Amino acid sequence: MRKFTSLLLLGFAIGSFAQTPGRAVQVKKDGVVTSAAKGNSAKDENVMIVSGRNMYDAFGRVAKAFYPTTEGTGSKSTFNKSFDNVSPTVTVYDVLDRATSVTLPDNSTTTTAYTVDNGSHALVTTVTDALHNVQATHTNGSGKTLKSIQKSGPDGEITTSFEYDGIQRLVRVTDTEGNVTTSTYDMGDRRTEVNHPASGITSFTYDALGNVQTKQTANLAKEGKFITYDYDYQRLTGINYPDHPENNVKYYYGGRNASQNRIGRLMLREDGTGAIEYFYGKMGEVTKTRRTMIVPNQAIATYVTQWTYDSHNRLLEMIYPDEEKITYSYNLGGQLEKVHGYKSYGYDYVSKIGYDKFEQRTYLKYCNGAETFYTYDPQRRRLQNLTVNSGGNTIMDNAYTYDAVSNVLSVVNGASVPQSGKAGGQMAHAYTYDALYRLVSATGTYTGADNKTASYTLAMGYDNMHRITSKRQILTQNNVQFNGTLNAGYDLSYTYGTDTGKKFQLANVKDVNYRTEETPSESENVNNNHAYEYDANGNLVYVNTSRTKKDGIADEKTAERKLKWDEENRLLSSDDNGFVTNYWYDADGERTVKTSGESDQVYVNSEFAGGRTNTAKFSLYVSPYLVANQGGRYTKHIYIGSQRVVSKIGDFDSYGSDPRRIQYAGSETDGLSVDYKGKYTQQLQVIKDNYATFAVPYNGEDNNDYVDGKGFCCNDGSLEAAQARAMARAAKNNFQEGDTYEKMQFYYHPDHFGSSSYITNLDGEVVQHIEYVPFGEVFIEERNNIWNTPYLFNAKEFDEETGLYYYGARYYDPRVSLWISTDILEEKNYGNSSYAYTYNPITFIDPIGTDTINISYVNKKWKIDAPIIADGNDVFNVANGDKKETYEFSQGEHGKRVNLLNLEIGETKDSYTLGVYHISGEADNGTGFYVAPGGEPSTKNGSGRRIPDGTYPIINPTAGSQWIKPGVGGNVSKRGIRFHYGGTNPRSWTEGCFVLSSGYSVNGNTIHYNADESKTASRNFDNALGAIGHFSYRPKSRTYNREGATFNAPIKHTLILKSRKK
Repeated sequence: MRKFTSLLLLGFAIGSFAQTPGRAVQVKKDGVVTSAAKGNSAKDENVMIVSGRNMYDAFGRVAKAFYPTTEGTGSKSTFNKSFDNVSPTVTVYDVLDRATSVTLPDNSTTTTAYTVDNGSHALVTTVTDALHNVQATHTNGSGKTLKSIQKSGPDGEITTSFEYDGIQRLVRVTDTEGNVTTSTYDMGDRRTEVNHPASGITSFTYDALGNVQTKQTANLAKEGKFITYDYDYQRLTGINYPDHPENNVKYYYGGRNASQNRIGRLMLREDGTGAIEYFYGKMGEVTKTRRTMIVPNQAIATYVTQWTYDSHNRLLEMIYPDEEKITYSYNLGGQLEKVHGYKSYGYDYVSKIGYDKFEQRTYLKYCNGAETFYTYDPQRRRLQNLTVNSGGNTIMDNAYTYDAVSNVLSVVNGASVPQSGKAGGQMAHAYTYDALYRLVSATGTYTGADNKTASYTLAMGYDNMHRITSKRQILTQNNVQFNGTLNAGYDLSYTYGTDTGKKFQLANVKDVNYRTEETPSESENVNNNHAYEYDANGNLVYVNTSRTKKDGIADEKTAERKLKWDEENRLLSSDDNGFVTNYWYDADGERTVKTSGESDQVYVNSEFAGGRTNTAKFSLYVSPYLVANQGGRYTKHIYIGSQRVVSKIGDFDSYGSDPRRIQYAGSETDGLSVDYKGKYTQQLQVIKDNYATFAVPYNGEDNNDYVDGKGFCCNDGSLEAAQARAMARAAKNNFQEGDTYEKMQFYYHPDHFGSSSYITNLDGEVVQHIEYVPFGEVFIEERNNIWNTPYLFNAKEFDEETGLYYYGARYYDPRVSLWISTDILEEKNYGNSSYAYTYNPITFIDPIGTDTINISYVNKKWKIDAPIIADGNDVFNVANGDKKETYEFSQGEHGKRVNLLNLEIGETKDSYTLGVYHISGEADNGTGFYVAPGGEPSTKNGSGRRIPDGTYPIINPTAGSQWIKPGVGGNVSKRGIRFHYGGTNPRSWTEGCFVLSSGYSVNGNTIHYNADESKTASRNFDNALGAIGHFSYRPKSRTYNREGATFNAPIKHTLILKSRKK
């Protein structure tokens, strides 16, 4: 018997068929499928998207899983019996219902064997992938990992071991080379110390309520200093830094009479960069921010941004600080379809987005007429072709090939060679990997207009810690940078420290390089040696480059780089041979200001011999949406999701108001007073202190007029201001007076990783073309010099002052292919170097500098490798097949709230969504910690305790393991994580909630939920994760029934919670 259920949400319908006893067999939803092919117009069809059929074995397990299909819109209540014509995914099980093999539609098979180790009696799970490479995991009776072994390493097995205390807390991890990470806990189950071989000892103290009172890093311990935290009960009110008190943070919350829906919510946050004031809607969503920022030695400026959302929390409208209004439109299936902007004129920045039945993007059209077509292989749903047509020409026609485990083997742009004088051309990359899927070699060739050709080769070496041991890169160009041949290359040999705590850190890099217009020869080689020094926290503080001369004698300090860091391991300043760059960050750790000087200093034998310095050049990062620069210039960025699609240039006149004269944040809020003038004076002193740290004379001129100073406006004489005026003149050759900057629009055409490949203007002409070698160095760049994007590899900003990429949490050096500081989540990456960017930059990226994440839709389920919730506004790229979407999530602003990323789990995006949640707690007599939609924390049963940092399985715990360990008293066996599912009111816990607690009884892959939770919501969640059936049972000594769900294989989704409060 089947039961049909229908639901109408925001105009789009969802229907489901359930088969007793509770098994969902089919889900239908409204959708719009866009047929788009090169050379043809895109056509939309309104359909019902039907979830893929499953075929079950005799035991009710899914044996074959098919892809979804579509049907007409008039049959939503009729069960669809059709199967997709692509071969299904086939799963084979053992007698304990464990998957032993999974065969994908292209016949790629992964097998899993389960044995017991005779010595330790641990369960050994051995996975052999489709390329026959093997990894084994040993687990104890509580499901804890005791050992992981990569058996296919080219230099032998790579083993990481884990040790636990008597109550199953992880206390010791030993990697394959004997490096040890240890953790210490107090009686309240709170971690009081972690000792990592790269970053040393970090310790914490707590108050009686479990709030972190102090944090001490290895750097601070040398002088007995601490970062301290202030609270109002359990609400964070302040962070205090011992070395840089100018960066102290204060949080102010709305009282009982607060307006703008701010009662109990964060009203204003003050830090060293200024302050930001928050305004809220009725559902607790942020509808407006007023941000006042200190531009050191330049100005105090205020920017107001506004948002409007619908009842589904989708962004409908955004008003930028310069008053441009951006509106977002959605199709029948709820997918973003159009982005329109209006200021002086109206523009459809994104005039059309099309999707297929998998809701993967198939078509994208910009305002300038550029069209992008996406094609996926039918069996594995991997990106097969990406084509961009612009200005009447095909500028990108990328074809992708893969191996059986989805490593990219080649990317070939087969577009025609452009006309003479035009940018672009044909590009072909090929990649090879070792058995651990580390990139070991790459080649590339380029052919452009006017007889331009180029090629590169890359060879990489690694050790068992995945540290780079060698990098050899050779490049040849003909008629690219000049008429003639350029040969360039380098051979890097890496040496790491040998002392305890130094084995992850570079000691020396031998650098043999050449750059010549002749045939390369050994006599042309330049022999450099880079010596590296790090502080106790693992931050790079000094690089000394020596050069061996022809007589064999090394010339010390040929070049020097010095770096200065703060207590939170944020880079404050850099000195490259006397050229100083300064950086500032807000309370979230996001960079807000970068300043540098126009320097003409002279150094002789590393000694300052004269010259001048100043800080005339600056970038002010108001938000991801707007960046201001000296000379009155500013750049707006417009997004679809978190993908930057267009940058729009403006000047001081086109902005519409003077940011220096807008009302300051908090200026009209009762009981608040922010000393902006004092902050301005402090940050000017910071500049001078940074120069003094590096023993570089500061000859800048103090600007005490932060309202009418010339540098911030367009009437100064700087080179940058002159460039802004030149851009205006260039535009006026084509545009009418008054609309110049409205038409200074530049559209992004990225590759499969989001790296900027082509930039086109409003006329669809290519104005910038960039190609990259695998680890992010620029291979080919063509530009027109009107405007050039600084957002290059992975769409991250390239700092031309240092040659580093800024990723948000860390800075990346593409030449040595390493981070310059440790991973803030290094303890999650046992067995890998804390400085490694990634060992496979073609398949994986590190989107914020905190971890390598690969998120993909595999076998009709989201596959998440090491999902991380980290500090700051973090952006992860998520792939549904090969459709790249970008999701942003961050620490929230009321109390201990932590927002999670919007991540769809299941066959359709309506199956289950983790969307804009916050974390609060539950009193000792409660039944769990809550994870609820955005809004103020629930007060049910005395909520208020913060959920502890840690890793929490979403499903499939081991029986009797008491796996959550909240450590706050109460009955542990009844505690868990509560996920809110359904109902927009965060207090409506009975509308679609369930608790995952340690009170499980597990039989194979069966999970039993607490009986008093919503069975409907539990079933929906189960089905989204691939449940093949539900059943009821009555526990012993109980008078009520509980419900369980059966899965066709262990599902290993985990939720890693990491609060920003250290």
